[in-house]
Amino acid sequence: MKILHTINTWSFTITVLLYITIFGGLIAQFILGILQVLIALYLTYQMNKNGLVHKAIRTYWSYVIPYLLLLVIFSNSNINPNELLIWIYLAVIPMALAAYFVYITKTLKNEMLILTSSKTEDATQNLK
Repeated sequence: MKILHTINTWSFTITVLLYITIFGGLIAQFILGILQVLIALYLTYQMNKNGLVHKAIRTYWSYVIPYLLLLVIFSNSNINPNELLIWIYLAVIPMALAAYFVYITKTLKNEMLILTSSKTEDATQNLK
């Protein structure tokens, strides 16, 4: 989990930094989106396998799936790309979702660390 969070955080940070060039940020955002969806699929599978789907992952999917569906629907329409709403839809909303997913991976990483440390404490207490 720690590795997934580190990869996710660095990808997000690089994307934010590439937004200095705007189009570099948009390209990096596309790659970040693919990476985060793959990580989310992995986390969803692992949590379902353990019988626990974290509420934050469900919330993430409830935002991402409609966003992607609307993106596909509106990509075929003839809307002027200079409109502010288009830039918000193409840049601001995906980066907000990405930031939320970084928060999710951080939370899950911290929960895993707490579980690991409590298991270690239990094991040391059982040895006494």
